[in-house]
Amino acid sequence: MKLTPLVDVVLQDGRTISQSRLPWLRIEAPVRQWAGRWIRLVFEASLLDPLTRPILRIIRPGGEEEVMLPAPSFGRGIWIGFLPPDATELHLSPADWAGPFAFRVVSLGRIGPLPRLARGARRHPKAVLSALWASMRGNRRVEVARLRRALGATPLAMYEAWRIERSRAIEWTGLDMPSPAAASARFRLVIIGDPSKHGPAWHDFAANQPLKGIALSWASPQMPLFPLLDESGNDDLMIVLHADDRLSDFALAAVAQRSVEDPAALYYGDEECDGAPRFKPDWSPVLARHAALVGRAWFARAGWLRQAMPSGATAKDLLFRPPVDSLARAVHVRRILLATSHASPAAPLSPLSPAAITAGGQPPMSTIIIPTRDRADLLSACIRSLLDHSTQDHFEVVIIDNGSTEPGTLAYLDSVAKDPRFSILRSPGSFNFAAICNEAAERARGDMLVFLNNDTEILSNDWLSRLTGWARQPDIGAVGAKLLYKDDTLQHGGVVLGMGGRAAHFERRLPRTDTGFFGRLSIPHELSAVTAACLAVSREKFRGIGGFDQNNLPIDLNDIDLCLRLNERGWRTLLDPCVVLHHHESASRSNKMPSEMLYRKEIGYFRSKWLHLLRNDPYFHPALSLEWYKAALG
Repeated sequence: MKLTPLVDVVLQDGRTISQSRLPWLRIEAPVRQWAGRWIRLVFEASLLDPLTRPILRIIRPGGEEEVMLPAPSFGRGIWIGFLPPDATELHLSPADWAGPFAFRVVSLGRIGPLPRLARGARRHPKAVLSALWASMRGNRRVEVARLRRALGATPLAMYEAWRIERSRAIEWTGLDMPSPAAASARFRLVIIGDPSKHGPAWHDFAANQPLKGIALSWASPQMPLFPLLDESGNDDLMIVLHADDRLSDFALAAVAQRSVEDPAALYYGDEECDGAPRFKPDWSPVLARHAALVGRAWFARAGWLRQAMPSGATAKDLLFRPPVDSLARAVHVRRILLATSHASPAAPLSPLSPAAITAGGQPPMSTIIIPTRDRADLLSACIRSLLDHSTQDHFEVVIIDNGSTEPGTLAYLDSVAKDPRFSILRSPGSFNFAAICNEAAERARGDMLVFLNNDTEILSNDWLSRLTGWARQPDIGAVGAKLLYKDDTLQHGGVVLGMGGRAAHFERRLPRTDTGFFGRLSIPHELSAVTAACLAVSREKFRGIGGFDQNNLPIDLNDIDLCLRLNERGWRTLLDPCVVLHHHESASRSNKMPSEMLYRKEIGYFRSKWLHLLRNDPYFHPALSLEWYKAALG
């Protein structure tokens, strides 16, 4: 099916070149004949290109609608979705980088109700039943939403079938052709095992690659590492493998291509361990120090290993964990590069992160900012928990009163203000969360700002020292906490971009003790955004980006936007799940109108501004589904 360049796409020397992070092509297809029906779109992309979710833009007379498509994780992607009755054109953005890309649409056509329902029922039968019930009641919007969720999220237990459906034959002279520079990359595969038993298979693997600079070295676990390094050039990429490990056919070429486009000391990919996938986030140095982020599927420059490894290192040392603690940056190749039965053990986690321990002397002063309006019951519980769990006295609390009128609330505010650490900032008028928080931040005396909702209750004694300890780090921006509903299930463990069409709390309603996908709910880690229900940031960094966007995002999504603007400046967002609070989500706001309607203008602005990130949250693998709040395959 033909794709025509539309925006920021040029054809050059037979290659398709993107000129921005958001190039657009037009799908030349009879869209009107499928309008108002469910369609099935099959597309393919190069296995050597960075993996990302394509964006489908549906053009309608009254505007446009954008859909994040599943990433072609093994070369092929499949999307089943509903085409609005007034759809006139389909546009596609297949890449999120500037440079060459290879992409094609294989097929596009209608899918009937029986195949659609059968496919959905195999994945999420409850969602399909809910869709059928909505259809019987004539609720088309709910029917489409439930079916979209059932069809767009495959349970992890169905990984093998999901992988087979998305795999295609490699085309070394076509879609998957490496660039000349990538084809000249040099690799050294150090294999621990018996060459007489496994040698033929590995030699066949090397012979079938489009790269000619592949050297195989056989070693015992205790063989000294440095003689092996001495056989390699500084830029050679080295990996240590068990003899029964299996590299994907495209693994070396994919790493070679990334090494040309993004030079680094270390590249790591995703892997299968005993048939189960480990889809990893992009480089996260805090997570890498606490967990086996790079795992077994990693390639390092020989020159860097010479400097980073201790003098007595053996080949076995590189099987478990590369020396990433001092590594400023590594590049994630978002593909399954390795299948193994030898898991990489996680690094032991100390009870306190060094970043949260105050070096001698008094810590910098913190200003805790709490917006409120009436609901003295919520505010008093929040303040009581704050005083009970704040062991350091070097803080002030600014309560922003957004027009309280209840006598009980006014009396409570007067009583709280008698504590010299507390002050009341009167800010009546319509509720603009961003504006009143900015106003309080301007008056803050503390070096650290902590935004705290009035409907939260703190459960951790060291909450303030941990949050501000992280936020004081020069490369950290916003820091968030684990928030629980009153029943102790998860309300917030970090935000995933693109989920729910804009951003959402991933893994909500998990039990408090659940460690979550990749163990992330038990260890500090980077992510794209956290909620401002409990958010710490240095005053200097907050003011440096202009605070919350009070003009375009007065109520909704301003905290996500704040984190993303901090990230743009190189200040990473962090979640510390050792800090735990209860959160009575939006209990102080009574409006029951769906947020899609209530905040339509804000959502539109946010999506337009951050569309290039919504398709590909760097800390949420593109192989995972954006249609389900638990980990599922897209």
